[in-house]
Amino acid sequence: MAKRSGQSELIFNILKILRRKGEVSGEMEFISSLKNEGIGISPKRLRRTIYEIPEIEISIKYSRKKMNISGQCPICGSKLTPVRNMTLEGKRKVVGYRCNLCGFNSSRDGKPLIYMFRLKNHDL
Repeated sequence: MAKRSGQSELIFNILKILRRKGEVSGEMEFISSLKNEGIGISPKRLRRTIYEIPEIEISIKYSRKKMNISGQCPICGSKLTPVRNMTLEGKRKVVGYRCNLCGFNSSRDGKPLIYMFRLKNHDL
């Protein structure tokens, strides 16, 4: 059973995994590598911790599916409300639109599909 570790132990193991692998694609691969080291972590804590480490470069691949939204719901015609999400940099980004009347949801290109983690100045 993996244990919840302290912040300094977590950072040490994250850097150790990246030095060994060079690049990790996806949170689940990183979480399973940490689990092999005996450390349990949630995807949200992993992303927040990695973003605080200056030696790590994060790139994100986003969904390509786009929907042209005119401001009106395509189902019932009422006004759409933008749905915002906080990015890793602390900025708020519109990730979709929601209709309060009929419940229609659309997603824009702001939804992350996969995170890529890599050490800066590390040759692969």
